[in-house]
Amino acid sequence: MDIKLLRSFAVVAQLEHIGQAAERLNISSSPLSRQIQLLEDELGVVLFHREKKRLHLTTEGEKFLDEVGPFLQHYDRLKEHGKHLGRANTGRIDIGYVEAAIHSHLLPDTLAALDLSPDIDIRLHAMRSKQQLEQLQDRVIDIAFLHTPPAADAPFCQKKIFSEPVMLAMPKAKALRDPTPDGLHNHPWIAEQESLNPAARRRLLEACQKKGFTPRISLEVCGPLAALSCVEAGLGFTFIQQSLASIASDNVTVVTLPWLPLDVTLHMVWRKEETKPLVQRFLAAFR
Repeated sequence: MDIKLLRSFAVVAQLEHIGQAAERLNISSSPLSRQIQLLEDELGVVLFHREKKRLHLTTEGEKFLDEVGPFLQHYDRLKEHGKHLGRANTGRIDIGYVEAAIHSHLLPDTLAALDLSPDIDIRLHAMRSKQQLEQLQDRVIDIAFLHTPPAADAPFCQKKIFSEPVMLAMPKAKALRDPTPDGLHNHPWIAEQESLNPAARRRLLEACQKKGFTPRISLEVCGPLAALSCVEAGLGFTFIQQSLASIASDNVTVVTLPWLPLDVTLHMVWRKEETKPLVQRFLAAFR
């Protein structure tokens, strides 16, 4: 199967318009239409519904695109990898991360300590732990920084690299002098959207319930910085990792809860038998 046909298919699927796709691919519309027809003939399925000038993926086309996208990404990365075999000071490295890896300064400080040359292209990708493992498996990223490590039988190596306690952040005007489960019960809470990290959300709620209170979540946000800003505005209480306490404003009171021993952990995960020199150099920084 010609890689050129797959690239054409992916662009047409994205733009849903032959003319616009042809312009992006720097060819005319007629050859592009023939390429799509050739691909459909080769596969024996119809990939697009034709509606005047618009094209919409069929069910079969959607399923095919789900495979083509990761394949093209891997193909491009494979070509790039081949150009830099044996050289640890050139090339590209793709790193997935959860926000805690940034707020703790762990990832930025590590990159700074490596003294990387201008010939190295670093791509950072913010995503959930589960998505990182999927993209690591598909060779879209090289290294993952995540909360939830893979199963022991997964084809990865892993290392726990960071842990810090969770703290309570309260609006200064509404701060409790001695926060207890009873005192926290009736206050509104701010939490990250459950879809961002379901496992962490579940672990947090279970820990609170064991101590006799359930946070009354009245506001969901995307990320801990957004939660902290909402606390500053007086919209409720939230939990944050310790390293974020240093950037909390004077309108926020941050305290530890000795009776609620929770922490944020980070794991670094990479593929077994990784041979890419640049990845090996990065891993060496943690050894």
